Amino acid sequence: MPMLASGARRLDPEMLLHRLLPTVRQRFEARDTILYALGVGAAQGVDAWDERHLRFVYEDRLQALPTMCAMLGDPGFWMREPETGLDWGRLVHGEQSMQWLRVLPPAGEVIGRNRVLRIEDRGPDKGAVIVVERELCEADTGECWVRSWMTVIARGDGGFSPASGSLLQLGADAPTPLPALPTRPADRTLLRETAANQPLLYRLSSDPNPLHADPAVARQAGFERPIMHGMCTFGLFGMLLVSECCDFEAHRLSEMRARFSAPLYPGETLQCEFWEEAGLVRFRGTAVERGVVVLDRGVARILPNKPNSGKTHNDRP
Repeated sequence: MPMLASGARRLDPEMLLHRLLPTVRQRFEARDTILYALGVGAAQGVDAWDERHLRFVYEDRLQALPTMCAMLGDPGFWMREPETGLDWGRLVHGEQSMQWLRVLPPAGEVIGRNRVLRIEDRGPDKGAVIVVERELCEADTGECWVRSWMTVIARGDGGFSPASGSLLQLGADAPTPLPALPTRPADRTLLRETAANQPLLYRLSSDPNPLHADPAVARQAGFERPIMHGMCTFGLFGMLLVSECCDFEAHRLSEMRARFSAPLYPGETLQCEFWEEAGLVRFRGTAVERGVVVLDRGVARILPNKPNSGKTHNDRP
């Protein structure tokens, strides 16, 4: 998502690549799990009293939506700090990837370890691409539950190397490029109405950026009104993947990736398209009222329909 106002700085890729990011210890309870699920649209409208949907918003038999890991172990908006050299007013959240190694419980305590994994110079006109990795581990045992990767487009920071296309990275395990979606018609399409006040609810769980709440701030950023959090749209699709493709069993969603291609305005209708393949579901989201694709090149890995052991995802195909 775009941020606001920036100053003239110079990105130092080596410094940024080796920057120590905060390690975050965080406790979460059932109330946090329920609030997150409501923020991404769980139990909304006619689904409100469906027992299958209630399992994400009611303490009895509560399941955590897998994408809730986005709100855990977050080091905050460190890219805004002057010493990073980033033109933070022109940062855009480009892609998001998540991989679940263990089932996320509805309550617990985690440690989030964050690091800059990759920086790519795409030239002065195209900016730089920064990949930030987060490992979310159980606080007492240190066992890794989730690995996630956030791809940020630093539109004002390209051209820092002698030749564009320069790549610096600490590890080779950053996500590969997202493939194009199938050209055939989607196997499944559904319409999902978003709530006009949805960002006001979602921000209580995760991102308090005023871009999603203050009309004046949104206009300053070039939008007609506050926009939906990109990760709220991502979480909404994660919820739909669990309900539509995993038979409401959250543990069956083991990987999820997507590209943010345009903002979604609260209150708009989201057309959700799914292409089903062997063990995979590809997906796309379009704002119906404007005919604009807001979430693109989505891909999720779905585990076979087996009883939930409550422990690992080691049986993924």
